[in-house]
Amino acid sequence: MVIDENELLKRMAEARQSGTDAFWKEESNLTGVFCVGYATKNGVVYSTDCAGMQLVYHGTIDEKLFVTSHSKLVADLKGLQQSKYIKKLINNRFWHYWGTWLPGDLSPFTELRRMQPNCAGIYEEKSGRIVTKRYYPFYEVKETRTEEEYQNTIHELGQIMSNTMKCIADKWPEKKVSISVTGGRDSMTALSCANGIYDKFSYFSYISNVDESVDAEAAQKICKYLGLKHELYEIPEEWDGYKYLDVFKKVMECNAGCIGENNTNDLKKRLYFSQNPPCDIEVKSWVNEMGRGWYYNKYNKKKFPKYPYPSYWRAMHKVYVTPWLIKETDKVFANYLKRYYSKKTFDKLSWLELYFWEFAWSGGEGVFLTSEHRVSYDITIPFNNRKYIEKMLTVPLEKRKIDAIPNDLITYMEPRIVETGIVIKDISHTSFRAFIVRIYLEIFSKIRFRI
Repeated sequence: MVIDENELLKRMAEARQSGTDAFWKEESNLTGVFCVGYATKNGVVYSTDCAGMQLVYHGTIDEKLFVTSHSKLVADLKGLQQSKYIKKLINNRFWHYWGTWLPGDLSPFTELRRMQPNCAGIYEEKSGRIVTKRYYPFYEVKETRTEEEYQNTIHELGQIMSNTMKCIADKWPEKKVSISVTGGRDSMTALSCANGIYDKFSYFSYISNVDESVDAEAAQKICKYLGLKHELYEIPEEWDGYKYLDVFKKVMECNAGCIGENNTNDLKKRLYFSQNPPCDIEVKSWVNEMGRGWYYNKYNKKKFPKYPYPSYWRAMHKVYVTPWLIKETDKVFANYLKRYYSKKTFDKLSWLELYFWEFAWSGGEGVFLTSEHRVSYDITIPFNNRKYIEKMLTVPLEKRKIDAIPNDLITYMEPRIVETGIVIKDISHTSFRAFIVRIYLEIFSKIRFRI
């Protein structure tokens, strides 16, 4: 329940005196979007937040350490160029499928790498080198066995989130702090955990295309049922500020490191909110998705390999059909797996959970949050806490696959939401779609070249 950042840093400094392990365990108490570390006699040690929502690129150029959220800025300052591989990757016809995010820990520029969550970057000034060291998982994460243990976990998760929402309200009392709600399970979980301090927050949704109207209207109905004032923003088709759209488009592309064009609808949304922000700080429900058997549902698969291999991660990442890109991308993932993982790591926590946690969320959503979403206003994420995520992953997989955690948390924290009977389903996750992506995974994961 500490919100003073100076106090938090003091606690971490005190933990550092007890050793590096104590420091990282103290860091696991932190929630939100941040990059943190400490200076040593020989250099600097640093990390991103537990899910990499604060995008961090790091590298050494001309024997100097660079740590940045915007790789293109460093590229412009130091004259860096994208490699042949990156250029071919982002110009292939399937690049925009499943989002624009790079494989492994790549940045758009060879000299920089994306900071891996749950790992520390250790820069030694004398050698001018960076060593990356994993410090989490601390131990094997085991599933609960009984219904009583599960219910206790739900109650503990609810208490943690309730405290976190109180911290957010106390941290920014003079600002407009808004919970963005969609009617979906994740935003409703965040909303339910604000029960008891609803008056400390504002609530909003937005409609920028027809598809978003169902979610926004559902959120409005739920808030009305709870007696909460809900603001619904409709992004206009025409607006004077759109005359700057071409310039804004270039800025947004540079923010992400020039790895592809942004969706025009998203650009309009970000530009409009930059001039007409709905809040000072948005409370976003991201990262809560980690409490699900996400990939089991995406592919409608019951079993995955016990240990991953490069071609499997590549096939899960994106659509690759060109032999040269397949081979080169397998090299990227082979180096990535070797750099950050071992069988010992996967024995402590399933590789499928770590794929979602450390690669998909950090490499995908971390890029979007830093380069796009936070352009319009500041954002915090109450679910972005290592101990909280770990606690969710102790819930048996079969329960997580049916969204038991958010459903039971909402019921426990705010049963009135359940009383509305409003449930929003993700229409993109159809059985047919799962069949198609599963067939692609099964076929293309078996295509391997000598690397």
